[in-house]
Amino acid sequence: MKLDIVRVQNYRTLENVEVKFHGYYTAISGQNNAGKTSLIKAIRNTFKDNSREVYFYRKREGVAYRDDKTQWTKGDGDIVFDYEMTVTSADDPGLFLFIEKFNEEKLVGESVRLRVRVSYKSNDETDCVAWVGPKELSNYNSKEILQKLTSSSLAFMHDSAGNYAHIFGPAGRHLHEMMFTADELKQISEEVQKVQNKIKKISKAHKTELSELLGHLEEKYDVDFAIPEGMFTGSIPFAVNLRDKNVDIPLNDWGSGTKNRTQILMSMLQTSRIRSKPDENKITPFMIIEEPESFLHPSAQAEFGRVLIDLANELKIQTIVTTHSPYMLCQDSVISNVLLGRKQVYGKTKQTEVIDVKEDNWMEPFGNILGLNNAEFLAWKEVLFSGKQCVLLVEGDIDRSYFEHIGTLCIPELSLPAGVDIVPYGGKDALRNSILLKFIVEKFKKVLVTFDLDAKSDLERIMTQIGLVEGDSYLPVGLPKPGKDCIEGLLPERVLAKVYAQYTDLVMQMGSADTKERKSAKNSLKQKLLSEFKADKTIVKDDLKGFVAVFKALAKLQL
Repeated sequence: MKLDIVRVQNYRTLENVEVKFHGYYTAISGQNNAGKTSLIKAIRNTFKDNSREVYFYRKREGVAYRDDKTQWTKGDGDIVFDYEMTVTSADDPGLFLFIEKFNEEKLVGESVRLRVRVSYKSNDETDCVAWVGPKELSNYNSKEILQKLTSSSLAFMHDSAGNYAHIFGPAGRHLHEMMFTADELKQISEEVQKVQNKIKKISKAHKTELSELLGHLEEKYDVDFAIPEGMFTGSIPFAVNLRDKNVDIPLNDWGSGTKNRTQILMSMLQTSRIRSKPDENKITPFMIIEEPESFLHPSAQAEFGRVLIDLANELKIQTIVTTHSPYMLCQDSVISNVLLGRKQVYGKTKQTEVIDVKEDNWMEPFGNILGLNNAEFLAWKEVLFSGKQCVLLVEGDIDRSYFEHIGTLCIPELSLPAGVDIVPYGGKDALRNSILLKFIVEKFKKVLVTFDLDAKSDLERIMTQIGLVEGDSYLPVGLPKPGKDCIEGLLPERVLAKVYAQYTDLVMQMGSADTKERKSAKNSLKQKLLSEFKADKTIVKDDLKGFVAVFKALAKLQL
């Protein structure tokens, strides 16, 4: 089942909001008290985790009108939770057939659009209306469908900040549930019978002793020991050990970040197994994860963010996260990032609002979390949305063209490593924001930042400040000679001489007192140098000695 739209009215700070969920991964962000938790509670009020929440204490759930109604709204307006979802016959046959039954006519196609609106009134009564496609169902049929939704386990919840486990074993050890297919259950049943026979054999003395004790009673009993029926009916609690350097360590003994990640991935595994299980009664749940970045170092957050997004799309599991980390935001589709804020009315903080995130303001969620001006992100869009894990960051498109062209020449020591993305960042000024640059660098597994040598004195301190090492993770490009302290300074002399001789006017314009004229001439010359370099069919390794250091550093980027 996939949740498509949630509308909430008069619930806590959610006076009137509509949130749309695009794709399989959605990241909900916003400042503290923006309404993220209230939105999750509104979803969880109907979509629960019944099969996994019976083992531990939970706070009061449900809606209490007096406590939960939006405080600043007048009158006795209903608290309304309005959900739209897609149910498919392949992933949700149990729910699909149930809807068909109460729709009172056969459903057409392999999926159906279900809408359920639940209203909580001031007199504590509850009303419900359901639609199957455009068709409104009767009151009775609507309530039956709502009951089916609330009684099923449709939302696997992981509260990272709460750091709880679903089942507790001896000494408070966290246990997890493993789901089994029908074939696996059959195999387990056969092994259980073997264990039953073994138990009978080794428990003979225990049986005798217990029989003697029971013999003191007037009524006589026969004693037998057996594995309780129902223990292997579909799932079983199990402990998790993680191996590190050939040592098995219980999950409980790892750090909070490792435990949190493992528990989330176990929930994803269980969800995936439910989805792939050949069961006519199954309903595929979606996942809700609050603050998956909890307890993780920024570089680990970046890795885990990539993993969660990739798994959600690969396994086709709807995953909804709330986050304060820019690394958990979706960088594949900007509309998958939901940003919540609070309106200010006469200086007072009031209702939650959904800030519309589109292509033209894609940076809003990132800027909100990092506390940066949106304009500072503009040069980094292509970098942020790179799908690769290793990148070479270059000043502009011309620099990228040089490296890409050299990589096609098939010259030893001057080849581009597979899987490395070359991305321009729009000029050296973009590197001056150390907060943003650190976020960018930690987003990837491996990074090499390049810039013209003439900017080294300005940028060297920033590179060191964020932990980059010259020759390893950053590299100034050019020769330590006047006019050659840039990437063009590495070109063969014949290319430079030919272009400068052919375009004397542009060379003279470079000395103009007018800044715009100088910049225009510089850009024109850079483009003509690139064109001449690419047109030269006599390029050999000796012509490219200055590029060797860059390509050696590039070779380290390969995973």
